[in-house]
Amino acid sequence: MFDAQQVEEKMCPIGLASYLLGDKWIPIIIRDIALFDRRTFNDLIRNNLENISSGSLSSRLKQMVHLNLLHVENSENHVQKKLYFLSEAGISFVPIIFDLASWTQKHRSPSVEIVSMLDPYTKGDKNLLSELLQTLREIHINKTIEPEPLWWMVKNQ
Repeated sequence: MFDAQQVEEKMCPIGLASYLLGDKWIPIIIRDIALFDRRTFNDLIRNNLENISSGSLSSRLKQMVHLNLLHVENSENHVQKKLYFLSEAGISFVPIIFDLASWTQKHRSPSVEIVSMLDPYTKGDKNLLSELLQTLREIHINKTIEPEPLWWMVKNQ
């Protein structure tokens, strides 16, 4: 019988991360949930800049719940609506997303508008990033904050 735990314990951490998360959609879905507060399937599918298909989104959400990056809850407002929340593992993946953005900005030519939105986090302000992660915990784990759109953006002074 196949024992996934034993296989994981023998893998290099980089290889295991690539195996578990080596999919273009996982970082994008985490970005959309964490930064754009898209917590339902419909919000994710309608507002995704990269045009993920419904089948791909459905399978990735299931995989991400299985990997404990997300947890799902039923909506209080609608019987059939499910809400996706980041788990601690999902929240701790957010700095990796910023690292990916920083790497891409350095070596490629991504959207200038989006780069400017992410700059405060990709330029290495550890306190700002810590505050963002704590706010994500309040939103997704403790559920003590209902965020405003683009709540995480640092206003230019």
